[in-house]
Amino acid sequence: MQNRPVLNKTERTLAIDPGFDRVGVAVVEKNGSKEKLLFSECILTNKKESQSERLKQIGLEIKKIIKKWKPESLAIEKLFFNQNTSTALRVAEARGVILYESICAGLEIFEYSPQEIKIAVTGYGKAAKKEMETMTVRLLSLKTIPKYDDEIDAQAVGITHLVSYKHKRRLSTD
Repeated sequence: MQNRPVLNKTERTLAIDPGFDRVGVAVVEKNGSKEKLLFSECILTNKKESQSERLKQIGLEIKKIIKKWKPESLAIEKLFFNQNTSTALRVAEARGVILYESICAGLEIFEYSPQEIKIAVTGYGKAAKKEMETMTVRLLSLKTIPKYDDEIDAQAVGITHLVSYKHKRRLSTD
């Protein structure tokens, strides 16, 4: 856990909803008290490719995004799985690739649980998907709703990071 003073400077964050088939990505920025979405997309991996090729694709895309947008930090959702272990393993591997690229780029890394994200965005830790989408669209003043919910989820992770003034949970890389 790291406490860090909030400065009145611009803070740019790469926010990730980790996945294997789809990785939600958003670059958000806070300038003063206003959160702004600079970029978002969903990285779609090719299901016909091998697992290693798909992980490589995720890594290369993350590296390009970091190079282009120059974020100072990575905010990533903690993994939570209660069913399919093979899916959980692939997502964990993709998350590892994302963390690796972020660490190599010198980003500070923070992670947030699904409940923390729901509380930050809606004020309620058990908010439904639709409530999350509605509030994310409203908070970022989006004109259109992204095609994939992974992208909205990444945007919500970014909002969570930018509004978490008191305690930002830094991922230990030791």
